[in-house]
Amino acid sequence: MTYKFFTTSALLLVFSLSSLSQYDPDYGDDDSQDLSALHFKERLYTGGNFWANFGTFTNVEISPMLGYRLTNSYSVGIGAKYNYFSDRRFNPAFTSSIYGGSVFTRYKFFRNFIAHAELEMLNTNDFNTIPSTRRVWVPIGLVGGGYTANGFQILALYDLVDDPNNPYLGTFGADSRLYLRVGFLFNL
Repeated sequence: MTYKFFTTSALLLVFSLSSLSQYDPDYGDDDSQDLSALHFKERLYTGGNFWANFGTFTNVEISPMLGYRLTNSYSVGIGAKYNYFSDRRFNPAFTSSIYGGSVFTRYKFFRNFIAHAELEMLNTNDFNTIPSTRRVWVPIGLVGGGYTANGFQILALYDLVDDPNNPYLGTFGADSRLYLRVGFLFNL
């Protein structure tokens, strides 16, 4: 019951937030618009990613972002990240918080396809020591691309750094350096 409730709630939240956008704020249909005539705030867009998984392994992630359109095809931005997880397979349960920030750049090609590069710095437990009592800063360099339309985005990103303290599990398992990211965007 709880899993279905949270899954339904998360889906409703994502779809309701993406409906706030009249067009894809980062890459709208009107590519001929002269951005030089727009005020600073009119070039800004925001959005992010949200993930929640509850059970023996609980993982909740919130990743807001703020972007700025330099041209009709090119934008830059910053992001923040907070991730809480708990693993109740252990006694006592292992819990941790991961937090940090990122800078990103993206370039539109064709109609709705984007190239994306991002550098994240995350503060996390040192998972190479047991027990994990010290925290470390972990660099994660992501490159890839994706599709964006109507305030929705999906990205496939590859980690170039492969730091041993990287807290992420790849899309295809612990040894995978490929990550899928789904999120939303809207104008300020």
